[in-house]
This record gives sequence, C-alpha cells and structure tokens, in this order.
Amino acid sequence: MKQVIFQLDYGMVSHGLAPLYVDGVATELRFWGFSNDILRRLARLNELYDRQVNWDNPSDRTWRISDRDRNEFNALLPFVISELQVAIGHKWQIVVETRAL
Repeated sequence: MKQVIFQLDYGMVSHGLAPLYVDGVATELRFWGFSNDILRRLARLNELYDRQVNWDNPSDRTWRISDRDRNEFNALLPFVISELQVAIGHKWQIVVETRAL
C-alpha cells in the first residue's frame, strides 16, 4: 500500500495543488481527478486554514482565527479526509499531518 501525506499549507488549493504529498512532493489537484464537490470542500478547508494569518500584517502576533472559522475547520477536516480516502481508493493510505486548529 502506498502512502500519501495530507498536509495543508497556505494557499495551495487556490494554486492548483492538492494537500496530498507523494514522496515529499505536493501533487496537482488534477492528478487525482476529484469531483467538484471534493474540490469545493478542499478549497473551503484551505481558505479556513489561511485565516490563521493576518495577511494585512503577517507578523501580528495578536491575530486569532475566529471561533466560528476554527469550529468549521475542525468539523470539516475529518469529513474531507474520509471523502479523500474513498476517492483515492484502498491502494493509498492517507497519513494526516494537519491537525485541528
């Protein structure tokens, strides 16, 4: 069984990359052939992840993601992981390195 690492990073989905790494390299979204529903949920998950940073002032140490966004991210993460596992099949094992916020 091959392993794929799930690790979100800032802006990756909006730049066409899947948060799935094979041999240490991020893969392109189109490689996996995900449905539009999965792509939409991945984009939302990445958007919420990106809200951890105040992009107007990235060095702002007082910035905090809202409770609403944190709760949505934490609820969506396991759902998306399960959905991805079904989509990529039993020949791949997803190792999750992104944790709840």
